[in-house]
Amino acid sequence: MKKLKNDKLVNKDGKEKIYDILSTFDYKNKKFVIYTDYSTDETYNVKVFSGIYYNEEKILPITNSEDEIVASKYIKFLEKGLKEETLFA
Repeated sequence: MKKLKNDKLVNKDGKEKIYDILSTFDYKNKKFVIYTDYSTDETYNVKVFSGIYYNEEKILPITNSEDEIVASKYIKFLEKGLKEETLFA
């Protein structure tokens, strides 16, 4: 997978927006991407999104619960700064 810094994505409203790629990882033959637009929620936490990097050109939404759990665990891993070996222990 190519190294990404930022990417233009079309959001759910059909508008193109620039996002910063925070991290990418492979799991079970899928390439996951964690990204943000630095917007915040009502408690001022920065919103972080996840998706599947498809065909080295598109980021698709996660559509199943297993992939959502994997992405969620990885985001928590990034938040805590744990070593990668403990991610799926």
